[in-house]
Amino acid sequence: MEAALSAPTKPLLFSFGGAFSNHLSALATAGRLYGLTVVIFVRGEEADNPVLDQARADGAELVLLSRTEYRKKKDHSWLMAQREELARRYGIAKTWVWPIPEGGSGPGAAESVGKLYGEVVTDLGFVPNYLCLSAGTGCSAAGVIAAADPATRVEVYPALKGNWMTNEIIGFLPNVEGKNWTCITDYHFGGYARFPEEWIARAPSGLSTSPGTRGLAQIANINEPGLPPLDPIYNAKLFYGVLDRIRKGHYPAGNSVVVVHSGGIY
Repeated sequence: MEAALSAPTKPLLFSFGGAFSNHLSALATAGRLYGLTVVIFVRGEEADNPVLDQARADGAELVLLSRTEYRKKKDHSWLMAQREELARRYGIAKTWVWPIPEGGSGPGAAESVGKLYGEVVTDLGFVPNYLCLSAGTGCSAAGVIAAADPATRVEVYPALKGNWMTNEIIGFLPNVEGKNWTCITDYHFGGYARFPEEWIARAPSGLSTSPGTRGLAQIANINEPGLPPLDPIYNAKLFYGVLDRIRKGHYPAGNSVVVVHSGGIY
């Protein structure tokens, strides 16, 4: 944003994400607040949900891509073709059409999110033994790992199925030597946006459950006394996993365990 606002010409920003992407929603709102043109490429055929409606209300242009075409987003020639097409349609030089990675993931983003670790230490007044957080692209996790004291073991809980997250995180890290971290891959519950049916909770007052909210993600209650409902995509899996590991004795008695609640859309 700082680079865009200080540029001699306001750039057009375009990015990628799923139908419930926090990143796309935030980017669209930033475009409205700072007077920047935003185009978002959405994976899948979902075009009618509160997240995308808000993005439209914020003035973003939505382009729906099939899942097959969406996989091309890392193909340089395909990406440049989209850039040239946007430049042509909006009548600006392609120099001022800026692609932003899916999820906002990039070295700069990782470094910024890494500041979270220092805030945690400041608030606690000591270095925690463990810090646990959810992961989608691995960018946030990479930033926290890079910033963490070696005395803190960072546990990353991927929201997606598979053992590929470790390599994604390494791709963001400038240097992994001396870093104390691991991916906990046992709590994806079958894949992205998949979770146990028994977690589905009644929407709290103020959140509509009418047919107009078709496609809206469910609210998850993992049946832990004292824990409020969570988003099922990221944080419900994270908290369930950490609490399950506590019960199984994975953390030595007396150790401090910090769990990062990153928000999430219901």
